[in-house]
Amino acid sequence: MKHCDVFIIGGGPAGSIAAAKLVQAGYDVKLVERQVFPRFVIGESLLPRCNQLLNDANMLDSIEAADFQFKGGVAFQTGREFEIFHFDNNLGEPFNSSFQVKREIFDHELLKDAERKGADVEFESEVTAYDPDANIVTVKTKQGDTETYQAKKVIDASGYGRVLPRLLNLDAKPKLALRRATFCRVQNDVRPTDGTDGYIYVDVYGDNDAWIWNIPFNDGITSVGIVCTEEFFQSFNMTDDAFWDHIVHTHPCAKERYKNASKINDVGSLSGYSAAVKKLYGDNFVLVGNASEFLDPVFSSGVTLALESGSVAADLTLRELQGDTVDWQTDYEDYMMRGINVFREFVESWYDGRLQTIFFTEHKDERIKQSITSVLSGYVWNPKNYFVKSPTAAVNTLVAMIESSKQSV
Repeated sequence: MKHCDVFIIGGGPAGSIAAAKLVQAGYDVKLVERQVFPRFVIGESLLPRCNQLLNDANMLDSIEAADFQFKGGVAFQTGREFEIFHFDNNLGEPFNSSFQVKREIFDHELLKDAERKGADVEFESEVTAYDPDANIVTVKTKQGDTETYQAKKVIDASGYGRVLPRLLNLDAKPKLALRRATFCRVQNDVRPTDGTDGYIYVDVYGDNDAWIWNIPFNDGITSVGIVCTEEFFQSFNMTDDAFWDHIVHTHPCAKERYKNASKINDVGSLSGYSAAVKKLYGDNFVLVGNASEFLDPVFSSGVTLALESGSVAADLTLRELQGDTVDWQTDYEDYMMRGINVFREFVESWYDGRLQTIFFTEHKDERIKQSITSVLSGYVWNPKNYFVKSPTAAVNTLVAMIESSKQSV
């Protein structure tokens, strides 16, 4: 039996930030990762809240040194309508920009930074069993050996692997409809020349049937993905590659941007990625990142929620290790769900069209636009934000006011 203060499952952003914060406080951290880094993953557009969290963990310097593409905002377009949100037009948030990142590089840089700070990182090792009462983790190593670890706290940051939800039967039915993403990287696209060349552009396809992400990297490569329901994809009776070509080259904006572009890798896809759990913590463990909740890529919330949950879980674990009594329900689950619910309402109202009504209305109150920008920046816990306290009521009230003003004209 081996012993450590904290055992972390998974080396993605949530696991890395948790490990970095814990080892900097002087605790012994063991982190196991099933894959070999660097490894490909989607979710390549970060939000300003990510920069603040990384800064608080003393990790932002390593990311800035990697020279990722500057991201100053997000633009939404249909071919007829256009709206842009600049991150610096927010409610006075601490950070006003972020990065577009190739996740294979970003995640590896974060994990290397955690390792430099003192985390014991082991690749190609898989957690095969967990005893939540004794807090004992069983690991199958790269060499095929079995090792056991007893920890004071276990943090599951296993992402799509969802180790503890699987082992402890914690998975729940997602509240969001299941969708699929079809994606590829290209080179030689035609980028904007108005200073927004580093922004993410979101193209609404058809009658809100799908949307296209356009994420530019600073080496001239762009990530292009299409998100839609499985039913919409199946209605074309096409391969992933043919479907990607058809959607990209029939959207009025995308076809212009990618008229000279060429694919640099095979088209990939991911289906049914939304996830939920019955609870986010137990007496001896806590779920962070995609091992807990994953919503949808439309507002790039994945890495933000991963870093937020990893950071908060680390802070609470530190308090617990120092002998404090921690209310995990209030200080972790309730806290995380407040932010998740804001993003969830934005996702749901995006797909049913309410949010487009707000985004594309001709006359928006400046305070409302700043509030939207703060949400799109990842600041979904700011109590001064109109959308945070009661997101559904806020969205519905705005939509009703917009529709009423249209009828009175």
